[in-house]
Amino acid sequence: MTKQHDSGCPTGGDARRERRRDAMLEAARNLFLDKGYDAVSLSDVVARSGGSLSTLYGLFGNKRGLLKAVIRSQFDRDVQKLETLIGRGGAPEDVLLEVAMGTQEYLAAPDMTRFMRFVIGQSLRSPEFGQRFFEKVHMTFVDRYASLLAEWDRQGLLRVPDPGLAARQFISLVLHDLHMRAICACSDGAAPNRREAEQAVAMFLAHYRA
Repeated sequence: MTKQHDSGCPTGGDARRERRRDAMLEAARNLFLDKGYDAVSLSDVVARSGGSLSTLYGLFGNKRGLLKAVIRSQFDRDVQKLETLIGRGGAPEDVLLEVAMGTQEYLAAPDMTRFMRFVIGQSLRSPEFGQRFFEKVHMTFVDRYASLLAEWDRQGLLRVPDPGLAARQFISLVLHDLHMRAICACSDGAAPNRREAEQAVAMFLAHYRA
């Protein structure tokens, strides 16, 4: 358990450890994206982030543990982004457009395009990684969209007999083109298109309006 002062803040030593952990995660993420997982050594991470191998092993266990922590760190940021967009509230058409535009803007950034390519490449090399990413990351977002749609169904705002299916359909409408660009390396990021987002939301709602 993390030691804290009475104020609830981490002690100086714990704060330094958290900063070291964050630096190692950032270094590992950038190295994995630049060189690929297999080409990166733990010594490379330490050389870029500072600290020591013993600290890295103490924090993450091994290279696989470091990769899991990198994915978790990215996942946590992605979840927070989605919750912020959903948390603004409003009518379904407004929330879905806000989510569509915000998600496109976030995922179209060059750094996220690189991250998606990394995930795809690592999944091809390690089916176990791909399966775990699908179950722990992708399905978490599907379930979050599904819960939102189910709530709107309960409120009578939409008619959604299968929220899970509807969630997957919405994600496909919004993100398919971005993911194809990432897979094909067609660009290093693309600006969100409001007209396309509006049409995707309109198509979705045309089917699920109550």
